[in-house]
Amino acid sequence: MTSESIISVRNLSREFGATKALSGVSLEIGSGSVVGVLGPNGCGKTTLMKHMIGLLLPSHGHVEVFGTEARDLTGAQVARIGYVSQDSELLTWLNVGETLDFARAHHPGWNEQLAERLVKEFELKRHQKVGQLSGGQKQRLSIVLGVAHEPEVLLLDEPAAALDPIVRQDFLDLLMELIQDGDRTILISSHILTDVEKVIDKVLIMDQGAVHCFQPLDDLREEYFRVSLSALTGELPKELALSGLKHVARSGAVATVTIHNPQRAELEREVERLGCKAEIRHLEFDEIYRLVVTGK
Repeated sequence: MTSESIISVRNLSREFGATKALSGVSLEIGSGSVVGVLGPNGCGKTTLMKHMIGLLLPSHGHVEVFGTEARDLTGAQVARIGYVSQDSELLTWLNVGETLDFARAHHPGWNEQLAERLVKEFELKRHQKVGQLSGGQKQRLSIVLGVAHEPEVLLLDEPAAALDPIVRQDFLDLLMELIQDGDRTILISSHILTDVEKVIDKVLIMDQGAVHCFQPLDDLREEYFRVSLSALTGELPKELALSGLKHVARSGAVATVTIHNPQRAELEREVERLGCKAEIRHLEFDEIYRLVVTGK
């Protein structure tokens, strides 16, 4: 673990019987980072997060949080972590108020003012039994429990999946508020890329238990361009000699190509040599995600 890292993952592998859920994952996540953990279902996102709080133990490798092996985290260290998952297990026989009281008793840093504000904004009723809550209401309660103690590390595994659009926006506003504390480290997994894009500064894309991409979002945006080509005369050349060509869709005198890691000036020179007119734009985040995961 480096001096700047809050979370250190080194050569982490995890098998469930014959299934390899994680394969040689290595990451260093620094204080204040907001990381989007992305990938298709079954890629290992949830398994990775559960290792970070010691809910799962590595088959091979190491996971450290606050400089301590996750399996050995003390109660005081665990209290500095918030965890919200899509399938949070709540005590169904308690009511909302009792659930909040139970959480407060176990978190010295509990912010009662924040908890009360969120209960009101999320329209939760203190007297209502947890077992009688809808899926969306349980998710709202899980969010309150995950953030009200103002954790230094916040792990959010599909936190907004069960929320309606209005409450989801309230949650995003809350997340933006939490990010203002530049020392808080946040990992958020979501299939709603438009939400993730608004809050993260780094992207972690996983597939089949391995890391495909881990870098700053702004750097990733600069790696891909979509170029619309049209021949100035006749049809386009049969071979489009463009550096970093990833994908081509063409029809006669026009083509749309995707370029990886181009030098903008060199790209413009190559287009000129092809005798083409070109419109060059950056890809949208969802287009980049698809390219990284599928290659097209």
